[in-house]
Amino acid sequence: MRKTGRNRIPVAFRNVKLYNKQYKRERTVTMAMNERKEITAATLKWIAVITMIIDHFGASILETWLYRSQLPYYDWMLQLDRVCRSIGRMAFPIFIFLMIEGLYHTRNRWKYLARLLLLAFISEVPFDCAFFLSRYQFDNHVFIEFGYQNVFVTLSIGLFMCILLEKVRPRTHHFALDREMEAQTGNPIVDDTPKMILLKALACVVIMVACAYANEFLRADYGATGIIGFIGMYWGNVWFRENWRTFLLGVAGLTMLNRFEMVAVVDLFFITRYQGTKGKSMNKWFFYFVYPVHLAIYGFLVWKFII
Repeated sequence: MRKTGRNRIPVAFRNVKLYNKQYKRERTVTMAMNERKEITAATLKWIAVITMIIDHFGASILETWLYRSQLPYYDWMLQLDRVCRSIGRMAFPIFIFLMIEGLYHTRNRWKYLARLLLLAFISEVPFDCAFFLSRYQFDNHVFIEFGYQNVFVTLSIGLFMCILLEKVRPRTHHFALDREMEAQTGNPIVDDTPKMILLKALACVVIMVACAYANEFLRADYGATGIIGFIGMYWGNVWFRENWRTFLLGVAGLTMLNRFEMVAVVDLFFITRYQGTKGKSMNKWFFYFVYPVHLAIYGFLVWKFII
């Protein structure tokens, strides 16, 4: 009896076809799993924003309640505040990390800095209302306090420092960033001479010390610690060009002067899954203005219901 249909195909050939189908199926599943595992820049922004809002709920609402209220929930509120502040340690290092990334992707670094300075100015009154003003100041319409400045001042100084460092730092094949730029652009990197490396390194030290001092002098959020975090992530990115090492150096810098910041190591779970993909994101101004808007809401709640 003559065999027809599938039986006419040689066994070896049928096995190859089955293997190809199985391979394609497994490859599709693997790609889908990788897409689910990958963390985009948009996701990192949301993580930073949400943890920041939780942190500020503790620093504004709960701590004002603890310091000014006589309600019989002190111990419970104190524990809740500690949880909120611990969660909030995740936010600032992610913002620094994304700004270091943005340094090499933005079209105009000086316009980027100008946007941060604008938000620093806009955010100061909501910042003071949420964290520092007393009932007397509210009742007398005094809505600004110069003893402590908002985090956008720190971010502005940090970005300004990174822009200057990028202009004056040594160029050498020892830096992974320089090797990557050479491969991408096709323009060969000419290594600086040892004397030039020394001079540029000294210039970088002057810039870093000056910016750390400026942030401390202005009493901006995080003080010199915040700038040390920028320094760690900037040089980690230049030297290694690996996300987890870059981030870990920044967290190490933040932890030098404040061990509480060590909680941010948890962020490595997300950073190691970040592959540089931008992802679907809302308008950039949303992420800028969420800072002053949520602080204004907290300030209103403090004024209306607590102090």
